[in-house]
Amino acid sequence: MSNLSKLSLKRLILANPWGILIPVITGIAATLAGVALLGISGWFISAAGLATAMGVGIVFNYLTPGAIVRGMSILRTAGRYGEQVTAHNHLLGLLRTLRLWVWDQRVAKDAANLHEQSRGDLLQRLVSDLDQIIRWPLVVFLPWIYALSAYLAVSVFAYFITPVLLWPIAIAAVLQILLVPYVCDRFASHAVHVGQILGVHRRSRFVSLFSALITLTIRGHWKEYAQRLGELDERQRRMEIRIQQAVSTGRLLSYGVTILLIASSFYLLCIYTPETQRWTLLDGVQGTWVVGYVLSLLAVNELVLPLVQSFVAQGQSQVGLRRLNQLHQDAQAQPEGKIERIQQMVFKHWRGFHPSSGMGNNAIDFRVDEGESIWLRGASGSGKSTLLAAIAGDCLSSGEAIINNEKCDLYSNQTYQIHISYLPQSPHIFQQSIAANLYLGNPNASDEQLWDVLNAVGLADWAKNLPNGLETLLSSQGRNLSGGQRKRLALARLLLRQTPVLLLDEPFDGLDKATIERICHSLENHYKPDILILVSHVGSRLGDNARVIEL
Repeated sequence: MSNLSKLSLKRLILANPWGILIPVITGIAATLAGVALLGISGWFISAAGLATAMGVGIVFNYLTPGAIVRGMSILRTAGRYGEQVTAHNHLLGLLRTLRLWVWDQRVAKDAANLHEQSRGDLLQRLVSDLDQIIRWPLVVFLPWIYALSAYLAVSVFAYFITPVLLWPIAIAAVLQILLVPYVCDRFASHAVHVGQILGVHRRSRFVSLFSALITLTIRGHWKEYAQRLGELDERQRRMEIRIQQAVSTGRLLSYGVTILLIASSFYLLCIYTPETQRWTLLDGVQGTWVVGYVLSLLAVNELVLPLVQSFVAQGQSQVGLRRLNQLHQDAQAQPEGKIERIQQMVFKHWRGFHPSSGMGNNAIDFRVDEGESIWLRGASGSGKSTLLAAIAGDCLSSGEAIINNEKCDLYSNQTYQIHISYLPQSPHIFQQSIAANLYLGNPNASDEQLWDVLNAVGLADWAKNLPNGLETLLSSQGRNLSGGQRKRLALARLLLRQTPVLLLDEPFDGLDKATIERICHSLENHYKPDILILVSHVGSRLGDNARVIEL
């Protein structure tokens, strides 16, 4: 499956056809063994009882059918375990495919719009959708295969009893495998879709409720908000009732079809004799085989019942697929061209802004030459960080950017960004070791280089005192680090890149004077960039030696 193609249930199955083939085979074997177990057991018990009643129980062969029953029981149990293990292994592979697909959609999305896919409620919804989709093979696809296999096996059994039984079996199979699930789906599929959407909406409502509870109470809007929550609960309750009604009706219809199948089979297998006023089996039809046949039909009935509620999982998977496909978009074309080492940057009427709100800095003209340092200053909310992100190509912008005397589109331009190292206000620390986080800046860095750059940002002594040193595992988002440590570790990663342009957004936030002085010394000597653009509300030696631009 192409990582940038839209998702569909068919493509997910065909993404790893051999992976699903093994659970299908083992499941079919377990299904057929289960049907055979009931059928042979029925024949065995009735035949043994008949032999005892006829006085030939002593010579009746109990061993062979008993061994067959035991063998079918073992095969059914082993097949079910094998099917569960292999099916879940396939689901893990399916989950991996889906996770990679979601990641590829995020990579293809505009960098300026990535925040839209990083909200907590959206990520929770993605997890829920993935859970629903990977359940589809287990609760929809495989049960349908098992029910069809069971009906085929019973049809073969019925053919040896009398071919006339194939007609009611075929009609019952069409009704139970196709018609009844279709009717249930038509009756309640809308309720399933609405219920899924309402569930996400209710969760987001409850999350926002707890974060705004005090405000709602103080301002007297609590009752109105509670009323809306109650309305959502009532709507979802009605949807759940409709779904359960459809499932119950479907199960009732399925049981009815099985009863009619058994009744019609008896009618076809028996003949009414007016003289005796009794129904008797047709000549050549053995009663013991009929008992086994009836029990086999009851086994098939248990296999077709899950199909009645398969529409629920089908609808939930379709909703999940539709919502995941909302992430889909074609990969963005990268601007062509090659940029040599950046020596001059000129910005005319330059303005960075966020697409969701349009907010950003006022348009500004400025120029930066090689060897210069710029300190962007301004009041809170003046757009300093947005301007810096636009210079880094991580934010939408308007105006003209001229790099080395050539006009250049900076936004998401990888040929430009390889010359840029950008430290945002909230840099990302990965759940890996300290060394692994640093290697992202330079995969070929030696241990000596790692220790040097840690020393440059004032983290070397801290890392040396850790039990595992550079191999110390960091928690997700670096939660086991302080804010200053996270910022300095991200800065060390950037310094390893040794790019000509360094963009720093609040690099000294939360640091003491001694640490600020050490970082300034490093940036003025061994790790000095050709061009430095700094945003900081904290005074420093870097700022004192830089040209100030007020926003």
